[in-house]
Amino acid sequence: MNVIKDRLLAFIEDSFEEYSIERSASGEPDVFLVALLVKGTLPSRRVEVLAETDSGISVTRCMSIARWLRNAFEENEEIRNLVGEDYGLMVSSPGIGEPIQHARQYIRHKGHLLRVRYTDAGDAEHEVSGRLVEVEVVETTSPFIVLEPEKVSKGRKRERLEPVRLELNRIKSAVVEVEF
Repeated sequence: MNVIKDRLLAFIEDSFEEYSIERSASGEPDVFLVALLVKGTLPSRRVEVLAETDSGISVTRCMSIARWLRNAFEENEEIRNLVGEDYGLMVSSPGIGEPIQHARQYIRHKGHLLRVRYTDAGDAEHEVSGRLVEVEVVETTSPFIVLEPEKVSKGRKRERLEPVRLELNRIKSAVVEVEF
């Protein structure tokens, strides 16, 4: 299954690049692949694609991407053979409360509250919750984020603590916290 998933992954990433190039003239932001799930066996595999943009993705955009991918699958005999004749294709965005899986997802969540598990230089594991105030993940050799932790003291007063800079390679998991 890994060979199938790897080949589909490469094909879908190339298709996303073509899709983004074609749509960039109309001002639509680039779409990127967050995750790919391949389930089932021939002749009816199920291909689940999680897609995102730096500013969020709409249901309409997911439907457009699904049509684009379906056409790309139909035009490529190798891919048709991998997914089977009765394949299912679903394109959606990552769900709320799901861990961040792609570095560019941090861009979309700038300003939001995150809960992050990370390791320090001595490999000790820590957890911090705070507002994402800075994101440097594109075109850099050392991608990082900066969180502004908040401590709630008695009386519900929020006390701002020193910002925490976290290198992406030290982050074990990051989840956007739902705020009410």
